[in-house]
Amino acid sequence: MNIKIKEIEGSRRILEIEISADAIVGKFEEVYAEIQKEAEIPGFRAGKAPRYLIETHYKDKAHEEVKRRLIADHIIKAVKDAGIAMIGAPLVSDILFETGKPLKFKAEVNARPEVRLKSYKGLKAKKAKVQVSTEDVDKVIEELRERYAQLKDVEGRSAKEGDWCLCDVEISVEGKPGEKNEGVWFPLKPQSTKPEFLSQLTGANPGDTKTVKTVLPANYHKKEQAGKEAIFIVTVNQIKERILPEVDDEFAKDLGGFKSLLELRGNIREELTNAKEQEIKFKMEEELLGQLIRSTNFEAPTIMVDSEMDRLLKETRSRLQHIGYKQDEIEKQEPGIKDKIKEEAVKRVKGFFILEKVAEAEGIAPSEEELNKRIELLAARSKRTVEDLKSHLAGKDLMEDIKAEMAQDKALEFLVANAKIEEEK
Repeated sequence: MNIKIKEIEGSRRILEIEISADAIVGKFEEVYAEIQKEAEIPGFRAGKAPRYLIETHYKDKAHEEVKRRLIADHIIKAVKDAGIAMIGAPLVSDILFETGKPLKFKAEVNARPEVRLKSYKGLKAKKAKVQVSTEDVDKVIEELRERYAQLKDVEGRSAKEGDWCLCDVEISVEGKPGEKNEGVWFPLKPQSTKPEFLSQLTGANPGDTKTVKTVLPANYHKKEQAGKEAIFIVTVNQIKERILPEVDDEFAKDLGGFKSLLELRGNIREELTNAKEQEIKFKMEEELLGQLIRSTNFEAPTIMVDSEMDRLLKETRSRLQHIGYKQDEIEKQEPGIKDKIKEEAVKRVKGFFILEKVAEAEGIAPSEEELNKRIELLAARSKRTVEDLKSHLAGKDLMEDIKAEMAQDKALEFLVANAKIEEEK
């Protein structure tokens, strides 16, 4: 076998391979011998037909099988001899396979990069001070009051800001009658209801009918009407005001068994503190890993960057659709979106290999107990039994992926534990 290797960007290699005619003859002998054992040719028992008939009837099949085996075997050998740790499947091209001549072809393979870490212990990072103010706790209390507010019928006055109007609605779109809905709630708050509805319904009384001109949102459930001008005929049936609960010990007890308001506030402060600590920890991990990415020179494999970009692009599309963007609007933005997410994809792939290297160097791996706890957690989230999930993971060869993910998490913890952390005052 003759082989030439060319390195190209994205941690890829082009292998130009030539297989001698003698090796090809030997492989034909192997393939024809296998075919002859099972071949069914009229006038002969299975496996008893003469070789010349086998070659006549199965020439094309043998040719394709010999080509497949030779290419597969020699790619594996070439990659091994060259010391290339291959990622994914090779891309084969430019195949020349003629009788009596060597077999020639090219194979593009993605190589696992060689990561040479500089010092990864004693990295410097700043740790923000965890601060939870009284105002932070008050904000959560107010959100809880809003969540547990009750609606009470309004008597002796018209609707005002903060009230809720229960209405029947008829819609016409571009002059054509549309849908009718009964029992639609309109909260009279600027952050919840469009200004054109707010201005018409403020000051209304039960029995009033209001005409509102508006434009339907981009994510309107009837796609053919999205973004079009519409007229809403709104009939007010009831007006209710939101009665917020008093912030006292009874309020705390109603929320879930807290003995007092003081205990509730303490619980809220603790949860906010934990959340901020997690956020600070994440930022430290990101900073330390970022330092290693910037100081370690290697190319992220194209195949993994492309895969991560696809995943990030799907997430971005889904997020944009959720907030009301149309498909054609998203497609127009995709070139710019791809430019932005490529940098993030490269960073994530490089981070993967760096953490893998740290874990390897430090002998970091999840224990059996830690692995079992992770599987129990995943089983609970997916509402499956532990045994069922283990069987699924084993059948899909996914157990090693979970171990690798856990090793990466532990490697990040190792970086933080061995960093020089300066706490802000």
